[in-house]
Amino acid sequence: MATTAASRKRIAQGREAEIFEYGEGRVLRLYRDGTSPATAEYQATVLRAAAAAGVRVPTVYGVETFEGRPAIVMERIVGDDILELIARNPWRIWSLTSLCARLQATLHDVTAPSSLPSTLDSHRRRISGNADAPAEYAAAALARLDTLPDGDRLLHGDFHPANVMLAAAGPVIIDWGNTTRGSPEADFARSDMMLHLGEPPEGAPWLIRFGARFARTLMIGTYNKAYRKARAVDQSLVRSWQLPVAVSRLSEGIAPERSKLLKLISELIARDA
Repeated sequence: MATTAASRKRIAQGREAEIFEYGEGRVLRLYRDGTSPATAEYQATVLRAAAAAGVRVPTVYGVETFEGRPAIVMERIVGDDILELIARNPWRIWSLTSLCARLQATLHDVTAPSSLPSTLDSHRRRISGNADAPAEYAAAALARLDTLPDGDRLLHGDFHPANVMLAAAGPVIIDWGNTTRGSPEADFARSDMMLHLGEPPEGAPWLIRFGARFARTLMIGTYNKAYRKARAVDQSLVRSWQLPVAVSRLSEGIAPERSKLLKLISELIARDA
C-alpha cells in the first residue's frame, strides 16, 4: 500500500508547509497545495549554502514530489522552537529572547554565498508583483529601495523566535525560504516588525497565542537590547528599511496582519514626508 501524508504522523505545521515523520531521524517538509516545486528546490539550495557557511541548519537529504506536492526530506531536529519554550516557561523570556537575538547577530557576521539573490532585488520583485498593495504605497517603497545600499551578509529573511529550534546540541535555525544576500539592517528591520505585528499561524497552541498578545512588549525590548549589544546597528538604515520591508510583507497575504500593516505603512510614509 502506498504511504500517504494522512498515514504519517504530522509533528508541526505553518503557513507554508506541514512537517511529517519520515523514517529514522528524518522529516518530510511537505509544502501546501499550489506551492511551486521551485520553492522547495530554492530552500534546499539555501540550506546547503548556509550549512557550508558554518550555520547550524537541518541537513537536507533530498527534494521530492509527494502526493503532487513539493517536499524536502531533511534532518529531524529534536527540540522545541523558542516561542513554544517561552510560552511554556514564561520566566525564561529574557534568556531565550536574548539567545535568539544573539544568534541573528552572529548570522549577520557570515558572508553570504554570491549565488544568493540580493535583498534589494528580492524586495523589488515582491513589491512590484503584489497587486494587493496600494499603488501609492508600492511606489513609495520602490523609491526608497533605490536609495538603499546593497550588502553581502547572510540574511535569513524571516528570523523570529518560532524559527529557532533549541536542540540538545544547541540552537538550529529553520525555515530558510526568504534567504537573501544584503544589509543586516534589512533583516533586523524585518524581525523587529514581526515582533511588533506578527500573528501566530492558524492552529498554534493557545499558550503561544496568549504569549504573542501579552509578552510582545517585553520580547521587543529584550530582543533589541541583546542584538545591539552583540552587533553595531545603523539605526538610520534600519529606519530606511522599515517601509519597503512592511510593503513587501503585504505580498505574503496574511489576512490577520493586513490592517496592521496598512496602518504601519501609512505612519511610516507620514513620518518620512
